[in-house]
Amino acid sequence: MTVMKFHIKKTSEINKEKLVKFYQNTFQYEKSFAENYNWRYRTEFSEFEPLVLLINDEIHGHAGLIPIDINFQDKQRKAIWFTDFYINPKYRSEGYGKLLAQEWMKICPIRITICNDQSLNVFKKLGWYNSKKFTRRIKFNNYLKIMPIFRKLNHFDLVLNHQDNLKLLEINNSTITKLTTLNDTQLSKKSICIVRNENWFKWRLIECPYKKNIFIFECEENLFITHLRFKNNLKFLNVIYSSVPISNKISNIFMNFSKKNKIDYLSFISNEKRLLDNVFPWQRKLNFSFNSDDLDISRMLNEQFDDVQFIDSDIDFLV
Repeated sequence: MTVMKFHIKKTSEINKEKLVKFYQNTFQYEKSFAENYNWRYRTEFSEFEPLVLLINDEIHGHAGLIPIDINFQDKQRKAIWFTDFYINPKYRSEGYGKLLAQEWMKICPIRITICNDQSLNVFKKLGWYNSKKFTRRIKFNNYLKIMPIFRKLNHFDLVLNHQDNLKLLEINNSTITKLTTLNDTQLSKKSICIVRNENWFKWRLIECPYKKNIFIFECEENLFITHLRFKNNLKFLNVIYSSVPISNKISNIFMNFSKKNKIDYLSFISNEKRLLDNVFPWQRKLNFSFNSDDLDISRMLNEQFDDVQFIDSDIDFLV
């Protein structure tokens, strides 16, 4: 292993134009979204910042983060989601990933992520735990759309009627209050959970740079936040937050809504185990990985943490 001379710096120490270009080229973010990295990494919430790896003064690695609070036995603790972990392919297997992750881990004592297998290999070397308790579920309206030849992107106009049992809500302070109240009620009995309070929902929804594609629905006195995405001539509806676990009944309601609106795929995260999860590749087990300086928190994350949703990390932008 040959490690060249390198520097690890905070994103605030990097030229903005250089950083935005890196985000566009590396993560294929549109320019407007790439420029909103201070929102994406919630830099105004805490002093925590993403890190970049510089080799010969060029960005060849990145370690993003989203600062959050975790409620652990009725006490709030600072934590971070690890996101956007990247090493330029030509510098992989040379130790840079491990070095960057070690600096990353110094930022905060509680660290969680949903990552790919390649990143997981790095984290395991640093003592991280991994769980397969969460599954990304995808439901198809038209299986032919799996083949590109059958894809045609239609104009989208929201169609909603009373038979759907869905009520569309505006993204405003009143809805944020509703979300916060419901979320607090559902999580009040949990020993460990992510704190999604009013400020968190305002950051994630009202300040969201793509909120024109966010739709909030009320159904049977529960709230569901969805993100409509357009990619490769397909329309995806991700249920990025639900105030209750998504039952078959709720799933069918959203499938009916998707069919009426010519949405190709419906996707959400579930912690429910199903017999055929390992049979279909689109029912994907997620790598939920975590590490804490407090072993009791690591144990609780493994044993009792049961609520991860698209809205919590960068997987909302990527799936």
